[in-house]
Amino acid sequence: MPIRKQRIHGIFRFGTKAETLEHLRPLIAEAVIPESVCFAVREWKTSRAAILRRIQKTFGAVTLAVRSSALGEDAAGQSLAGAFMTRLGVDGADAVVLGQAIDGVAASMTGDFRDQVLVQAMVEDIAVSGVIMTHDMVHGAPYYCIDYDDESGRTDLVTAGNGINKGLFVYRNAEPGLIRSPRVSRFLKMARELERVCGCPALDIEFGLGRDGRLYLFQVRRMALSASWHPVTQRRVARQLVHVERFVRERSAPRTGLLGRRTILAVMPDWNPAEIIGTTPRPLAASLYRELVTRDVWREARAAMGYRRLPEEELMVLINNHPYIDVRNSFNSFLPAALPDAVGETLVDAWLDRLDACPELHDKVEFEIVPTCRDFCFDADFADRYHGLLGKRDLARYRQMLSDLTRRSLAPGAGNTLEAALADAARFEAMPAPCVAADGAYAWLAKSVSLIRRCRELGTFPFAVVARHAFMAEALLRSAVRRGALTEARLSAFKRTIHTVTSSMVRDYAEVCRGRRSRKAFLGRYGHLRPGTYEITSLRYDERDDLFLEALPENAAKSVAPRFAPTTAEMTALGRLLAEAGLDVIDAAGLFEYARRAIAGREYVKFVFTRSLSDALCAIARWGEAQGLSHEDLSYIEWPEIERSLTRPVIDDADRHYLELAEAGRRDLAAAHAFRLGHIVRGVRDIHVATVNRSVPNFIGTGRATGQVVELSAATPATVNVRDRIVCIENADPGYDWIFTKGPRALVTQFGGANSHMAIRCAEFGLPAAIGCGEQIYRRVALAGSVELNCTEKILRPLHA
Repeated sequence: MPIRKQRIHGIFRFGTKAETLEHLRPLIAEAVIPESVCFAVREWKTSRAAILRRIQKTFGAVTLAVRSSALGEDAAGQSLAGAFMTRLGVDGADAVVLGQAIDGVAASMTGDFRDQVLVQAMVEDIAVSGVIMTHDMVHGAPYYCIDYDDESGRTDLVTAGNGINKGLFVYRNAEPGLIRSPRVSRFLKMARELERVCGCPALDIEFGLGRDGRLYLFQVRRMALSASWHPVTQRRVARQLVHVERFVRERSAPRTGLLGRRTILAVMPDWNPAEIIGTTPRPLAASLYRELVTRDVWREARAAMGYRRLPEEELMVLINNHPYIDVRNSFNSFLPAALPDAVGETLVDAWLDRLDACPELHDKVEFEIVPTCRDFCFDADFADRYHGLLGKRDLARYRQMLSDLTRRSLAPGAGNTLEAALADAARFEAMPAPCVAADGAYAWLAKSVSLIRRCRELGTFPFAVVARHAFMAEALLRSAVRRGALTEARLSAFKRTIHTVTSSMVRDYAEVCRGRRSRKAFLGRYGHLRPGTYEITSLRYDERDDLFLEALPENAAKSVAPRFAPTTAEMTALGRLLAEAGLDVIDAAGLFEYARRAIAGREYVKFVFTRSLSDALCAIARWGEAQGLSHEDLSYIEWPEIERSLTRPVIDDADRHYLELAEAGRRDLAAAHAFRLGHIVRGVRDIHVATVNRSVPNFIGTGRATGQVVELSAATPATVNVRDRIVCIENADPGYDWIFTKGPRALVTQFGGANSHMAIRCAEFGLPAAIGCGEQIYRRVALAGSVELNCTEKILRPLHA
């Protein structure tokens, strides 16, 4: 069919997919548009044979792509991207196969006979395929959003959403010198040319780069959401970038009392705010996390265990409401206390350099970058990762200090910090909750303040100690596997015998379902749990009415508790490793017992302190009700603003004062969603060119599972069917423990490390899991119909019909 003219008096006019590409063909120089044949569905119905002859005459016996080109597919008001069928790899020499492909594409469209079918020669031998949005699609923020695949060789992997691809956000006014990749520079040059030719700054571009170096353009459409973008967004982001750039420069400068010539900011190392409070948390949740953990508890607990005592440095910073761990601070806190500054400086800089070079390790720093204890692979790992970094004398001193620190942590008896922390938690659990003297706003506020302070002093501090012991135990057991003293399967078998509070909860839940335990008793023990531990808008278990609406799965809580008895060979091998590392303050049996107490203890202490935190959130809510504030309003107010009301009354109408604070918090958070930052900020360049780093999943156990996917959020009712499903959760914490009562087949999380809450849960239940997959892998898995997870072979991939 003839292509309608689309350029009138120098103004580019978009048409269908095919019409737009045909008109662009003579106008662009930065990319090649594959040759094509286009025809209306009406023509196909009346002239099928003639069209097939035209296609075969045009292309010959080559492989073809058959695509939709519907009238409404790329309209200004809607894109309908992906709504209709595309057939790739069609044999152009086989008229029957080609006709069937065209029939399928034609039938998938709207039914309007004016809709078109586009047939193109398949571009073979693709090195890179991808999509460029010339602005952030949702908010209109001024970033080129590039998503590309450079591994599969397929042209449809990114748009189909079923592969593993890379992504970055490039600020539209970024200096060219900040773009280090020559091929990314080519992609951007093509995008800018298309913006200029089309006279449109809001484009969705599909492209490919052949191994021959040719850049191909497959599709250009207007971004349908651009009409809803707020015009101030671009100016706001430009202003914010100036301040963020200054902050990053200042934060990375040398700091008194800290070792290391610079820092790196990242969302997942150490206390992992991405997992606990999310990548853009609400102000109340972020400020409570700071109060209870990242202001000073994190460093005080480590100093008590024998690590370096740091100045009054905070672990977490918030950049436009995005939480980041200051990695230099974290790495300083893992140095033995008496290590000379010169040696510590060398180590911290080397650790930062390794993270810089291997950003995919940002959720595994304690196992892949920083030796936080003297495990059984210390010498081999240090030689492999940091060969020649330290002289013999300094290396021997560092090794000995790590050994001494680890020996103190393992040694039973008085002074053992693990036992002291567990004892503190037990005393905390036995303490009665503070009473409310009267049912008034001031009394509820006083209770919330008391609970938060008690939680900080008696809850998160011992938790920080026990959590560090759990990391040590994990490092020792992992290194024992690597040295051949245990197999991976035997380690998994041991972990299944570690009985945590979740095992008790699953058992007690079954007892309620069978009528042997009351709901009241169950909720009295577990009612404080909520998905999103720090989030006031998330319902507690005792505020939900959906926990017991389903029948108990047949296989729930019926299995016999597994047993683990180390063999003589394992005991001998472990004893030899302990002696070799200078850790013979315990024997092999003592190592297993230490690991059991540390790993189970971590979950116990977290259970205890989250009760106090959850009760505090309830008290804050009661105080808020008296001020005319909803849970939603309160979530946008920072904790210090609430706490100071206890001693400094508001000299105004309280509802007006706090509602203004809540509204300001809402505005700030809305603006933060339009501000693009990567998961790792290594310097100013990463502010203007934000890479979405791929994460390597932490595969738990040796199991495998294939099945349908169900994605959960904090608002998901407990009646959702997760039985025999592969469950996907972004931020997994104890509030999601109810899923283990429902018989899931496997678990996948976006955030989380190898020693995170959900990793321990899944090891305990023998549930195959991929923890901390990162944003891209997680999103593709969550959107897939079904998934294959193989922990032994380290495979996680979507399965599509």
